[in-house]
Amino acid sequence: MNTYIWTFKQQINILKRFTNRKRPNKIAHMKRILLPLFLFLIGYNSFAQPITTNTTTYTIPQLVQDVLFAAPPDDGGSACVGTVSNITWRTDAGTNLPNNNKSIGYFQNTNPNFPLSKGIIMSTGFVANAPGPNTTTQGNGIWGTDNDLFNYIDGLNIDTGLTDYNDATVLEFDFTPLTNTMSFDFLFASEEYGTFQCSYSDAFAFFLTNVTAATPPTNLALIPSSTTPISVVTIRDNAYNNSCSSVNPLYFGNYNGGANAASAATNFNGETVLMTASSTVIPNNVYHIKLVIADRNDNNYDSAVFLGGGSFNIGSPTIDGVGDYAGLNSFSGPDAVCGSAAVTVQAGAVPISGVTYSWTLDGDPIVGATTYSYTMTDAGNYCVTLTYPSGCFQTDCTLVEHIPSLAIGSADDLYACPSSPTFNLTQNTVPVLNGLSTNLSYHHSLVDAQNLSGSISNPANYIGYDGEVIYVAVEDPSTPCITTTQFTLHLQNCFTNPTAGTPPNMIQYETTLNSGVSAFNLNSQTAAVLGSYNPADYTVTYYLTQADADAGTNPIDLSVDYINGSNPQTIFIRLEENAAPAGYYATTSFSLIVVALPTVSISGTISICSGTTTTITFNGTPNADVTYTVDGGPNQTITLNGAGTATLPTLC
Repeated sequence: MNTYIWTFKQQINILKRFTNRKRPNKIAHMKRILLPLFLFLIGYNSFAQPITTNTTTYTIPQLVQDVLFAAPPDDGGSACVGTVSNITWRTDAGTNLPNNNKSIGYFQNTNPNFPLSKGIIMSTGFVANAPGPNTTTQGNGIWGTDNDLFNYIDGLNIDTGLTDYNDATVLEFDFTPLTNTMSFDFLFASEEYGTFQCSYSDAFAFFLTNVTAATPPTNLALIPSSTTPISVVTIRDNAYNNSCSSVNPLYFGNYNGGANAASAATNFNGETVLMTASSTVIPNNVYHIKLVIADRNDNNYDSAVFLGGGSFNIGSPTIDGVGDYAGLNSFSGPDAVCGSAAVTVQAGAVPISGVTYSWTLDGDPIVGATTYSYTMTDAGNYCVTLTYPSGCFQTDCTLVEHIPSLAIGSADDLYACPSSPTFNLTQNTVPVLNGLSTNLSYHHSLVDAQNLSGSISNPANYIGYDGEVIYVAVEDPSTPCITTTQFTLHLQNCFTNPTAGTPPNMIQYETTLNSGVSAFNLNSQTAAVLGSYNPADYTVTYYLTQADADAGTNPIDLSVDYINGSNPQTIFIRLEENAAPAGYYATTSFSLIVVALPTVSISGTISICSGTTTTITFNGTPNADVTYTVDGGPNQTITLNGAGTATLPTLC
């Protein structure tokens, strides 16, 4: 059966080539008939040009480095592919031979019907025969097989007529992904579309292996959301061969036979739509990929894989948020962050071995910011540059904008007694809100406050401990932002103002006649001020003014008696408990009164007969006690009346 199909395919090939030849006696006639049509097609072909191919613009390593991974710098690409290595190939010329390769090349395209503008073509024939129009049958290869491809397809039991593969074209290389996915664009084209699409298909595969983890190869060239390899028989449209039904026709792109042949971009009978091969990968692991395509059972009716230039994406580390900001790579405009927020970001999923990281803010280097992760606290334009061991570098930037915080007020620390450690946290509500009309809550931690979680349920009657920090969260009604502040709870001995006893006024005679001053021992008043208080626990001080007594400044020196400065004079007293903090005290006062010394004079008959009686009169200070003697006898006392007089009868 296989021999019959091979023979029939060769017959079709010969027939296709024969019918494209023009007989001599028809030439003039054909020119006359086709001239108007030719003039018409000049305009049509200006936008339906075929692709162009060559094997000389780039070496095969350059095709991988500068075409498949990145366009050359002068073509707008970065060409920073420092993680690609170990590039090998096998073509019609053999293995890794730099010259005489005909089956791997570079293509360019301007035809809008062909979805790739440039890239790599891998053919089971010669890439020079791939450009359109579709006027010949390609069947040019006569070289070796590929055991990996054969064992893979044969092991799937989907092609019972498979005996071998021929004209195998292979491209392999290692790469290290920078993010957790890799992908590239491709399409499959074949001369077998149409006549042989029901049962006969060349094969291709993209074998991906995690070298670091030593995993088995996985084929990426599959029908989307399936495990079925892509081929002519798995993607076909029976509009071009009604001998069999359509299979996955949504993925069939263009049929280049019949009326489409003259304007076809390629010289293949048909092609799939543009597709993407992709896989999840582990960043910083080494991967190996083998791209292979081969003819089934014969060397005729070539097929090709077109790989999109610049589409092989192993990731470019971007600045992405983590934690609460996971999934974000923009922090401005609608994604602006709250003014008090700290945003942690990473330049890629994991650190890349051998790469140097450097962060800048508004163009200025950030000192010490040399790891793949950074926490942004200020607004501005952040950039990170990754420099690879090869010297190439990649840069990504993100703008951070802050939503202004609410203009809240400050909170005061609160105090309570150890015996009753209950605090009314709501004392801080009014000062913190500062006139704002919004929600406020109290929390045990800053994280809780920032996330409005775990609020204190009884803020007006909260039992706290000494040194406890309470966090206040104020919601912004127009944004998702929370503005926070904090205060501290204190437990301390509770004191009240003492009660000072009121001492009596001090009344003393003047020290010298008519001086109006006296020396007062103020210490004598202390006992009355203390009352029942223990003198060891309290301090009593004396002052000349109430202001000094309140301030505790300029006390009177009690080491000497105080001489009054006026008569009467008020003395102010301050009583305070030694253990109490400043501000707990009591004051009282008393007067110093100086009394003038009393005076007295004696009047009466100074000469009388012996044995007779006379009257002596004392005149002096009213109510004064007068002490006197008679003839040197003992002291005697008499009190003057309110008029300052007293009489004394005397017998001589």
